[in-house]
Amino acid sequence: MVGFVAAIVVLGEEFTRHLDGIERFMAELGPMAIPAFVLLSMVLSSVFVPDLLLSVVAGVTFGFAKGLLAVLLGVLAGAALQYALARFLLTQRVERALHVRPAIAAIFGAVRQDELRLQLLVRLTPMNRALTSYLLGAMGVRFGRFELACLALLPSLALEVYVGIAGRHLAGMAGRGGHGVLLHDVALAVGLVVSIVVMAAISRRARRAVDALSAPFPGPSREAQRSS
Repeated sequence: MVGFVAAIVVLGEEFTRHLDGIERFMAELGPMAIPAFVLLSMVLSSVFVPDLLLSVVAGVTFGFAKGLLAVLLGVLAGAALQYALARFLLTQRVERALHVRPAIAAIFGAVRQDELRLQLLVRLTPMNRALTSYLLGAMGVRFGRFELACLALLPSLALEVYVGIAGRHLAGMAGRGGHGVLLHDVALAVGLVVSIVVMAAISRRARRAVDALSAPFPGPSREAQRSS
């Protein structure tokens, strides 16, 4: 995420120009802009288009509150699609992938024993959201708890939407030349840095908790892997 923000600042006016085009396109959709974004997000996230990119677009296009709502709806819709695909079409493929990745298999094996709490913690870690949804769907966790656990993504979604808003402002700063830095600019940059640090700390603690809870559930043994 830090690298993404740095790229925004370096690109400056180039980044702003592309965002202006996206914003105009969304404005032309009128009341259908958010539903269109949700549908697009559902499809693109399912083919592993970076979540951060979608959230940044939402923040720039809709502002913080509406952007967060659009991103959350897109995440819930995308997770539902990924769950259905994994549950009914990709189960065997996902199970084969887990068979050769015992560390990940241990985490998702533990989810079966403590569905909601482990899903909430997993969603707080930096694991790819779509991949997590595919894995959970293939394991057959209950759909209601699966969608409920997605709400744990709200803090990171809020940060990503804020990155879009702050990134656009910082790109504008880079294009201001010698007009100086305002107090608002400093506050925005400091708020962004603090938010990233806090989310990184939360992710680390969640990952430690997931590792501790999944320790009693080892993945496939080496003998089992060789026999597969």
